[in-house]
Amino acid sequence: MSAAVASTAHRWRSGLTSFDRRRAARSMVVFGLSFGAVTAVGGIHHGIFAAMGCYVDAYGAREPYPRRGPLLVLLSASFLVAFVAGSAAAGDVWAMVGVLTVVAVAATLLVRTLRVSGPGSYFVILVASLAAFLPPVTPADTAVRAGCLALGAVLSCAATMSGWLSRPYEPEERAVSAAFRSVARFAEAQREHDAGQRSGAGTGSGSGSANGNGNGNGGTARDARGALLAAGQSAYVATHGAWGALDNARKGRGAGTAPEPAPRRLALYALMTRLEALLDTVQNATERGGAPVSPDRVAWLRTAATDIAAGRVPGPSPDGHRTWREPMRAARALWPAPLPPRESLRTELSRPLSRSSPDLPVALRIGLAVAVGTVLGSVLPLLHPAWVAVGAAAALQGGPGRQPAQRARVRFLGTLTGVGVTALAFHSYQPGTWVTVTVVTAAHAVSRGAPPGALFVRTMLSTPVALLLVATVVPDGLGRLAAFRLLDLTLGLVLGLAATLVLAGVPGRRVCAAVANAVQATGTAVRERLRTGEVRPGCEGTAWQRTAELWDMNAAVPAEEVRTTGTADRLWPAVLAVRRLLSWTVLAGPAPPAPDEAVRVGRHLDALARAAAAGLPGSSAVREALPGPPPVTPPAPAHAAELHRRLVALADALVRPDPTPESREGTGGQGEGGRS
Repeated sequence: MSAAVASTAHRWRSGLTSFDRRRAARSMVVFGLSFGAVTAVGGIHHGIFAAMGCYVDAYGAREPYPRRGPLLVLLSASFLVAFVAGSAAAGDVWAMVGVLTVVAVAATLLVRTLRVSGPGSYFVILVASLAAFLPPVTPADTAVRAGCLALGAVLSCAATMSGWLSRPYEPEERAVSAAFRSVARFAEAQREHDAGQRSGAGTGSGSGSANGNGNGNGGTARDARGALLAAGQSAYVATHGAWGALDNARKGRGAGTAPEPAPRRLALYALMTRLEALLDTVQNATERGGAPVSPDRVAWLRTAATDIAAGRVPGPSPDGHRTWREPMRAARALWPAPLPPRESLRTELSRPLSRSSPDLPVALRIGLAVAVGTVLGSVLPLLHPAWVAVGAAAALQGGPGRQPAQRARVRFLGTLTGVGVTALAFHSYQPGTWVTVTVVTAAHAVSRGAPPGALFVRTMLSTPVALLLVATVVPDGLGRLAAFRLLDLTLGLVLGLAATLVLAGVPGRRVCAAVANAVQATGTAVRERLRTGEVRPGCEGTAWQRTAELWDMNAAVPAEEVRTTGTADRLWPAVLAVRRLLSWTVLAGPAPPAPDEAVRVGRHLDALARAAAAGLPGSSAVREALPGPPPVTPPAPAHAAELHRRLVALADALVRPDPTPESREGTGGQGEGGRS
């Protein structure tokens, strides 16, 4: 199993182990209050629109509160705009096609650009599609419906922000706690792998050839190495997510001096700088076969993770820090590195148009699928044609880590199960108004409490919700409606998969551009550090942003492929090598200037950036673009050997990205240079 696949499988398993009871209870109260109150006053036909507004609670559950509030307001406004636009286009097929396509593309770009946690642009498209396929009404009726939707959205936003009153730092604490646990698992896996290698070295020479177990032992070693690489990737993913959470918790925009954060966030920042150093130690031991992290440090990581999640300050660590005074003083001096200076909203929103962003092709593909689904839903004799367009969008987003074919299969099975359960439960019983309100509220609450990776459960629970809500306005019976739900959604899923064949999710040239930009920006930061002994915030911020874009690209590629291509596996060593070079550059501390070395290293990294733009890592195009293997002269100041190793590791990741131990052993003496 490859490192990327094993890491993804681990994330799915960990995501399926918990049920968020607080979120489920909160959703039940808000959804029931919104849906029930509007139904009691204006009837269930208006209550449906309040229920649609409550879908805002699908977003922002993992965002820090300073960022969550503005994002929820922006998403609520998007819901309203999409609903009004869909209502205005109702009754005219080509107007519907144009409006829903624009909504799908714009909402996808907005959600992906702002990196909002949740099901992508799915619910924005859902709101617009349902409004467009309703019979046309007067502007006054549209205003009343929009008001009901706004009520549900406002109450959901307030409920989603309610945790800020009791634990204002909980999202960041959960992210940092997850990073500590993941690094502890990585350190433990490294210790087990190191012990297994020593045990194999002690017994292999005496029994390997005699009993014929050489291939079996080799396979076991490869499996152990793959598990170690997967644990390392999971640790870096969690650490990157924790840094992102701290970055998202920062207030204000612009390039001014970053104000010192609240004491609790500064404490989390201090913990992350120490965790980054420890993660670097574990990775060095993995690459170079050094001494593993001691058991007392691993135990402290696990205990600290529990304390951080509970809002407590971790106890003394085994590295000599007995109080918070020393690390907090260092954190104040270092803040906010490696986090970049704040960008303007205009700069952030323009990022999808860059040549290294995967967002524009993905948005265009979703827009194409929704457009075709809208046309077919309008011309075919379907009972609820909006489900075709919604199904097309659902096939292309919403399932973390899944490819479109896997996502469509899971959604189909979930819909089939939900249709079956609904048909059996209401075969001979037509639910009344308040039974509908009760059942729909309970199903919605349970679906919100389900883990993010439980796509099957969420789809199964959302199917009865959709059927019962639509049954209140479509007097054809739940049985016939359920059959058409399955038919319409299946047609939409097929259209979504067809769109993946017409438009590639992430073109290779964009992947290459992301790698080249990250290497180029990191090279500028390294050159500046060698030239002056420190890194300017502008250089560091650009390098962090380009590295984050490369990170997002690595996550987007496998989720947008129809069939597995292995691109993410080839890309990951370059992602890791760039990140490790940048973290050393920013966090290694001041050093004496070395202008001559800055010129030589800068030229080397410029050559690597040009080569990375020519092709994917490991391709012949990259090797041909290099003017031979350029020598990397280690700089003379302190940390020269470590910088040399990381530069060699970056070149190695671009030219030979295979992370398996066999390929490393066959490189002829590059072991200490390391293969990420």
